[in-house]
Amino acid sequence: MNQPIPIQFPPSLAVFGSHRSVRFFRTDPLAPGDLDLIVEAGRRAPTDAQGHMYAFVRITDRTVRDRLATLCANQQHIRDAAEFFVVCLDVHRLRRLVEHRGGEWGMRERIALLYGATDATMVAQNMVVAAETLGYGTCYIGAVQNNVDVIAAELGLPAGVLPIYGLCIGVIDPAHYPPVVKPRIPRALCFFENRYPAEFSAAELESAYTAMSVKREWYEAVGAYFAVGGVMEKREPVMARAWRQQALDPKPV
Repeated sequence: MNQPIPIQFPPSLAVFGSHRSVRFFRTDPLAPGDLDLIVEAGRRAPTDAQGHMYAFVRITDRTVRDRLATLCANQQHIRDAAEFFVVCLDVHRLRRLVEHRGGEWGMRERIALLYGATDATMVAQNMVVAAETLGYGTCYIGAVQNNVDVIAAELGLPAGVLPIYGLCIGVIDPAHYPPVVKPRIPRALCFFENRYPAEFSAAELESAYTAMSVKREWYEAVGAYFAVGGVMEKREPVMARAWRQQALDPKPV
């Protein structure tokens, strides 16, 4: 399974081979009817236990869009894209549905975070594939997590609803098209048979850096995000505040 063989996608799957994050959009709207197609593709995604534990907030108010772009590291493509959604896990609606029929809410925070994030991500990825099949560009916005507690309050999200990232969908700016399709780390480091490897060798780890260091040394990105002092460490207290604010902070068991 892990032999480094070249893969050529057939036409029916070509959208997967050409995926890239697009950060340069024209301000044109989507063609009539296309947004409905994209949203409906999202709604057809799998959902655990029929819970539909997600909510998407479409941002059409330009003032709100600008404010969110500023909160998300001042990313201009949030302002320019035809559509911008804040993707949320949502167990608030599910709790209301349970209680509406007289049930007592029994889902705890850890499961809510896991299943809500999973449900929301499957919907978002269906939307991405649909949008790219229609010829649009897409970009996930992880920087929502830089100010997730502020954004939750700004959007009026109740307890049980938590933003996890943003999603831009729009018309690709031809002056920047096509963006470079980024490499991926070797398949042998991600896909295993029967059990996880006991350890990665130095050569295997270095193979990831060799594959990913195309435009620059990959550790520049890995270190900036995941090492001490990086983006992820800085997001940790913000997310902790947001969990408490949105009543999703796991309690001791």
